[in-house]
Amino acid sequence: MTTTVRPPRRTRAALAALLGGTLLAPLNSSMVAVALTPIQRDLGEPLATTTWVVTVFYLTACVCQPVLGRVSDRVGPRRLFAAGMALAALASAASAAATSLPLLVLCRCAQAVGVSAAFPCAMVVIRRDGDASRLSAVATVNTTAGAVGPVLGGLLTSWAGWQAVFWVNLPVMLGALVLAWRAIGPDERRPERGGLARAVDPVGVVLFAATVVGLLVLMLALPAVSVPGAVAVVVAGTGFLWWERRAAEPFVDVRALAAAGGPVPVLGAFVLFNLAYYGAFYGLPPWLQTALGFDAAQAGLLIMPIAATSVVATVLGGPVMRRFGARPALLAGGGLLLAGVALITTFGAATPAWAVVLDGVVLGVPYGLCNLGLQRLMYERAPAGMTGVVGGLFQSARYVGAILAVGLVGAFSPADPSEPADPRGLAVAMTAVAAVVIVILARDLRRPERYDQ
Repeated sequence: MTTTVRPPRRTRAALAALLGGTLLAPLNSSMVAVALTPIQRDLGEPLATTTWVVTVFYLTACVCQPVLGRVSDRVGPRRLFAAGMALAALASAASAAATSLPLLVLCRCAQAVGVSAAFPCAMVVIRRDGDASRLSAVATVNTTAGAVGPVLGGLLTSWAGWQAVFWVNLPVMLGALVLAWRAIGPDERRPERGGLARAVDPVGVVLFAATVVGLLVLMLALPAVSVPGAVAVVVAGTGFLWWERRAAEPFVDVRALAAAGGPVPVLGAFVLFNLAYYGAFYGLPPWLQTALGFDAAQAGLLIMPIAATSVVATVLGGPVMRRFGARPALLAGGGLLLAGVALITTFGAATPAWAVVLDGVVLGVPYGLCNLGLQRLMYERAPAGMTGVVGGLFQSARYVGAILAVGLVGAFSPADPSEPADPRGLAVAMTAVAAVVIVILARDLRRPERYDQ
């Protein structure tokens, strides 16, 4: 693949567009969470129903990231990125104007479709331009956006109402659209008539969507287990693998992904890593409030070191990996994750606040190291012509791990809401998951790898 050389100014503008687009998914998945209570109050719906404003975004993004990655691989990133930003901007404006919960959920679904184009398109542009140094910037923006989302959402909601969390998207989305159209450069090809529909593989997409959405819905329903639902997920997953191995133009070339040195171990490790990390992130606040007596604001401050340290670790992760290599950094990150979740097994009523803060610092470091390191491995191992779809699967792995964590937090929560939460059972499970992450990384990274930028 040839490397495209562009003037520095145009390169910077293209990078700004890509970063503006990629921050939107983590920002909008976290920022809206703190606005749920005002939305529920204004639209007159139960809070349990209002949570679909968040859930539908995750579910839609899980499916659309790899699908739009496939489209980007086939037709190029410029038009798809611009179309995604345009759709997301329209959906954000419509969300702010929504007068009913069903309409708002529908708008959030469309918003998720639009922003899902950004990350896989960014991976394709980085691959086409041959500048892997941009990966660190993308990882940093993703991590920072997710960390500041709840704070920004809370401030906007307090100042201007919940509608402001949607209006604030418009300058970013429209600015990214204009910059992308001017700076990314024309796509190399246009799809033949009917060719895009065949390349996207509608049957494979439907089976993939049924598998992912079914699995996530099952996990969100824990501890209740639907046997028919579980059977349906297994059937859909089996059907997806069977079809993709035989399709002339598969949506996901599972043979190429599963080949030796492919990205399957990376994707698997990323799912489990996020499961363990978000298990702690979501599991600690209920315990802090119900068992130790902190209010919501205090619990948020005690958890903030996790997010803050993850941002710092992501920024410093690039230089660390250039100095020591990816393998030591990833294994160190896995070890710190194991230590962080294992420490939670010792928490109890007498645990001091400083111990929670210290554990948050320990948990934040592996998020920065492993997020950046696994993203780099994903980029390096993506088969030829599959950078976009593998990038989309990488983001889906992040969401799947986070939603699985939500399900497990619910499964370990007390049946009686009046009883205080106890994070130790969840922590034991997360410790086992973290140990599996280390095993996968150790087996997969047998040869030391070093960054070359």
